[in-house]
Parts: sequence; C-alpha cells; structure tokens
Amino acid sequence: MKYYFLKAFFIFLTASLFFNELHAQKKITPQDIDWKLFLNQHDLIWNKITPDYYAGAIMGNGLLGNNIYKEGDSYKFHIGRVDVTEGRMPADKAQYSNLYHGARLPVGYFLMKPVGSVLSENMRLSLWDATTTGTIITDKGKISFKSYVHAIKDIIILETNAEGGETNFQWDWKALKAISPRYVFGNNDAPQEYLNNPNPDVKIYTEGNYNLSVQNLKGGKTYVVAWQETKKGSIRRIAITISHENTEESAIKKAKETIDNAIKETSSLENSHKQWWHAYYPASFASFGSAKMESFYWIQQYKLGCLTRPDKYIIDLQGPWAMEKTPWPAIWMNLNVQLTYSPLFTTNRAEMSEPLWKALNDNLESLSENVFVDAWKKDAIAMGRTTSYHMYSPLMENGTNKMLYEAGNMTWILLYYYQYCTYLQDKDELLNRFYPLLKKSIAYYEYIREKREDGKYHLPETASPEYSTAKDCNYDLALLQWGLKTLLDINEAYKLNDQKASAWKDFKDNLVDYPTDTEKGFMIGEDVNLTSSHRHYSHLMMIYPLYLINWEQPENRELISKSIAHWQSMTSYLQGYSFTGSSSMYSMTGDGEKAVAQLQKLIDKYIRPNTLYKETGPVIETPLAGAASLQDLYLQAWNDKIRVFSAVPKSWPQASFINFRTEGAFLISASRDNGKTVFIQIESEKGGLCSIQTFMNTDNLDIQKLSGGKVDFSVTDKSSGLLEIKTKKGDIIQITDKTLQIILPKPIKHLKSEQNAYGINSR
Repeated sequence: MKYYFLKAFFIFLTASLFFNELHAQKKITPQDIDWKLFLNQHDLIWNKITPDYYAGAIMGNGLLGNNIYKEGDSYKFHIGRVDVTEGRMPADKAQYSNLYHGARLPVGYFLMKPVGSVLSENMRLSLWDATTTGTIITDKGKISFKSYVHAIKDIIILETNAEGGETNFQWDWKALKAISPRYVFGNNDAPQEYLNNPNPDVKIYTEGNYNLSVQNLKGGKTYVVAWQETKKGSIRRIAITISHENTEESAIKKAKETIDNAIKETSSLENSHKQWWHAYYPASFASFGSAKMESFYWIQQYKLGCLTRPDKYIIDLQGPWAMEKTPWPAIWMNLNVQLTYSPLFTTNRAEMSEPLWKALNDNLESLSENVFVDAWKKDAIAMGRTTSYHMYSPLMENGTNKMLYEAGNMTWILLYYYQYCTYLQDKDELLNRFYPLLKKSIAYYEYIREKREDGKYHLPETASPEYSTAKDCNYDLALLQWGLKTLLDINEAYKLNDQKASAWKDFKDNLVDYPTDTEKGFMIGEDVNLTSSHRHYSHLMMIYPLYLINWEQPENRELISKSIAHWQSMTSYLQGYSFTGSSSMYSMTGDGEKAVAQLQKLIDKYIRPNTLYKETGPVIETPLAGAASLQDLYLQAWNDKIRVFSAVPKSWPQASFINFRTEGAFLISASRDNGKTVFIQIESEKGGLCSIQTFMNTDNLDIQKLSGGKVDFSVTDKSSGLLEIKTKKGDIIQITDKTLQIILPKPIKHLKSEQNAYGINSR
C-alpha cells in the first residue's frame, strides 16, 4: 500500500513539474484574460438615478461626452465637446485670462421626460461595451434605453423602446449660455472687457429633418448641436452630434454630414464602437486584492478612453463633461495635468499622452512668451498656473498675486514627457523634441538664479503651489536637480557633447541643499516651514515623484519618514490627491499596508459614485492619480531599476498584472501567490540591460528565454533578488521559483457581494 502511495505521489509530482514547465514556456499576454467576464464585475450599476453630475453614467470618445443623470422627474443627457472654448484674445494681451477669454464652455443637455410618474428605474454602464442601458417604469408604461458615445465617430446615440403611454415621452433640448462657467459659478474676477462683449444668443431651429442649435462665438468660431430622430414602431433612435468649426456655414455642414452618416448606419455603427473598446482594454491587465479598488482602477482605465485619444486634445479638469458652473474652466498646470497623465505610462497607454507633447512642441512661441523678460525668451520657456490649448500662460515674477509665480510647473510637466520617451525608448522623440524643451526650461532657472557668498547657487522667491512663496523653494530645487541630472545623463548616454554640459554640472554640483527642519523634515523653502495644513506635496517632490531622495538611501530614511508624517499630520486641508501622493510615497518605502490605507481614505471619503472627484467643481486628476498609486503597489521603475511587487500589502496574498510598461521599453508581467512572487515575465521591445528587483530567492530561480538559448544574467543583490539581465530586442524571459507552483497572472476571485461597487446600487 505504501509503495502505491509513493508511486502515485511521484507521478503527481512529476506531472505537476511538467505542467508548471509547460505553462512557463508560453508567452503571457493580456489577451489571455476573458475581458468581458472580468469587466462585467466592475460595471457601474444604478437602481436609483439621482440628480447628481457625480453619480451619472459618463461616456466619451476623447472629444464628445455624455453624462446621464436626473433633473427633477426628467432624465438628463448632459453633453459636451472638449475643444469648445472661448478662444478670444483681448486687444490688450496683458488683460488676457485663461479663465475667461480661453474658458472651456458648456454646451447643454437633453431632457427625456416620461409621461407618467416614475415607479422604478435602473441603469448599467457596461465598461466592456462602453454603453449605458436602463429601464424606467412609470404608472403609464415603460421606457427602455441604450446610449453610447461612438468610439471613433463624432456621434452620440440614444435608442429607446417604449411601451404603453410612454411611447410619447418628450425629448427636449436646453442650450447652456456661452459664458465662462467661472463667472456663472459666482467668481467676481471677470475682466470687464470680457463681460462687456458677450457671445450672441444661441439660435435653435429646425431645418428639414435636422434640429439645430447654433452658437457663434466672439473668438471667431461656431459650435453646432444637431440631432435627428427616426422612429420604427415603438423604437426611437436619436443621433446627436456637436460640430466646432471656423464658420457657421461649415459647422452646420459638418453637423449635417455627421448626422446623415449615423442615420445610414444601424448595427454596423454599434459594432465599430464596441470593436474599438474591445481592442482598447488589453493593453495591460491588473487584478488587486480589494474588489472595490480593482473596480476603481478599471473605471479609471475606462475614463482614460473617454477623456482623450492620441489625435485629440489635452485633458482639462472636466473632460468631455463640461459643467455650467465651475470655477475651474481651464487647464491647470501646477499639479492637475501632471497627475492626470501619471498612470498612462505604466499601464502601457503612453500614446494617449501625445496630445500634451504635441501641444508643447506646436506652441513653442507661446511657451517663450510665458517668460516675463524679453531678453530671456530666445532660449527659455515657462508655464504659469492655467492655460488653454494654445499653452499661453505668462509666468509673472512681480504679478499682483505672488502665489502665481510657480516657476517649476514647466519642468514638472516635462518629467512625464521624459517617461513617455524612456518607457517607449523613443530616441528621436527624446533627443529632437524633449531634450530641447528641457534645456529651455532649465535655462529659465539659469536666468533667475543667484550666487551667494557661500559659493552656492540660490533661487529667488518663488511659489510653492498652494502654500506660500519662499527663497530656495523646495518645489523648484527638486525639479531643478532632476532637470539638470536628466540633461547631463542624456548628454553622456548619447555622446552629444553639448557645450552647456559643464555649466549644467557646475549648477548641479553647487546648487544649495534642500532646506530642512530637524523635527519636521523638508521645509517649504528658506526660513519657511510647513506650519499649517497643506494638501499639495510640492515641498516633497524630491521624494515623489522624482525619487531623488528615496528609501534606498539609508541615510535619508529618517528624513523621509519625518517629512511625510509631518505633512500628513495636518489633516484640516488635506484633499484627495494628498492621499494618492502619500500612498505612492509609502509604496516607495515598501510599506504596502500604509499605502493601501491612504488609498482607502481616498476612496471612502472623496470618490463619488461614478468615480469622478469634486473640489468645488469637477477636477479630473485625483482618481487617475489613484490609479497610478495602485500601480506603484505592484511595479515601480525609477533610478534605472524595476521593482516587482515591492509594496504589496500582506493582506493581499494574491496579486497579478500583465504588460505593465517600464523605462527601457520593457513589458513586465508577474503573479504572486500565498504572499510570494511565483512568476515574472520580461518582454524586451528594444533590447538593453534590464535591472530588475524580484524579491525572490535567487538560489531557486529558473530563468528561461522563450526563444531558447542561454539567458545572460547576474545576481547583483542576493538579499532582494536583484538581477541584471542583458536582453536583445524581442526577447521574452520568464523567471520562476523551482520550489513553488507556477501560478500565472489571472483575475483574483472576489465575492459577488463585493463586485460592481460603483453607481448607486443598494443591494
């Protein structure tokens, strides 16, 4: 009996090892996931529809948007178009305001008015299909509806199937006034010149089968909302578009053409919409230990597909869901844009950031005009706090509000441009477009610096966003150190022999140290301590996102801990992004429990039912930054090293991701089981040295190249499983532990009761 038991065990063990080896030889891709099934558990579900913008079903295609929520007893289809802005320039350019002359404008909304009194209602936003379906039951009948913003065409579709007395529900259009939402909100800082020259009234009329709402703008353009309804029995199909052209004639023509094309198509239109979204999701995959955080993460991926596309526009604070009243009708450049774009690179969607880089390169004249001294404009650029798509945002040293002198904004934006270049290993973009911009951004600091008697370069009084001004402001010093280091690294790596290299090195080597306090950590700047609550982490940029001061420097650990603790102790003014920033900082220290706890505060207190975020008005960046912080739990790439599962909390024994992108154009996939990393895959798109910290036992590693042949690697730190692997273009390398069962990346199973956490769904 004992013999048969041992024989059976041996056969089982041999089969298991063969099974593991077999699976370890297969390339793992996001296409391995059953996406429809996976995303279904993250759909937003409503069994109550409320009059709340932040609880509506949001849809978009990077240009047009639709948000479905309630208004009174009617159902509101709030539409918008991202490039509908004032576009004015006053005669006196000095009077220009991005919040008024360049303001994003609301467009309007449709109201679906049932005939009877509503008895029940429900709605579901399918992430997989990017389509909202719903049912409204009244005492007169029923309305079933389906709506989507077409993924690649400028059209919004609403289809209804009504029963009983509801076949005659009303469909009404309400155009919103073309005036800056900041003024409508109640701010009293509007230039009188702007108020004295209002846009003309909207013209609403029917022309044949076309319903038209025509709005001419003082800036010279016209936007037109057009819609057409077709009926077949109880089914009504409404096609809506918003055109925005240089003339009224061309805007009307464009709107009609778009409607005509949509009316001709039926199922093929919906099919092409779904095809785009089905191809969009498998850029990467991740599954998290918390069902609600996993839903939150994937709704952010969905929102990114709604917010922009490679050929569209920069993401502003509202996305395609513009409001009638908000103090924030512009593009904010002192944190918002940076955080908005922060999750794109790891999630393997770098191409979605291209509108931002195109805007910078296409508007170099504006970036130079932003510099306040004419003599500096030839080789320096800058960026003020707010802008529009033209990138005009003067940075004034002696303006009426000193807090607007945020000298570091331009360089911070360029940090993410650098990630775009290095995550794709795009040498042409790096050297011919990014590098010249960074040189010009750092040149601004070369003009304003001063050398004191201590032999150090110091900075004059500048603003630390949302706190105060200070000399030797840490916001600027950190970004300046990063910028100088990056210029020198590029010059050396590509043997550019830049004639400015010696000056950069002198500047970097002799730049004043960061002002610090022995008890409180990093200060705001010289003689300015953090003494009151501060939601922005502008004074801690050297910790995150720059990693110049980091946990791998033992001499800095106490300083890092003090700085984060002091900042987070002042809770009265902390906001949502205070917790995304601190979460990523804790991830850098390897403390996954604290990192997740910070994200839990964000989700519990600040994230709304549709995962939008509000600070007086909508601000798009914070939930997206939360997605970046979730990525940091699983993968961090900084200082030329990739760290796999360096901050997964112990409370999450399973973890998986596929095709997270890192610097060096490496696609990393990995899985974790019972608290141990059991599988890592490295796909090298461009070749090169891959320094990867596995946190695996190096004595048990099995490292294989899927194409066969020997893997050229060395163990550089046994205690942390740090490997250096020489890769060639196209290599796919898998790392496993010979003593552990291989569990390939896959969705973590969550309880049914924990799924579909967003929307308004009182189970």
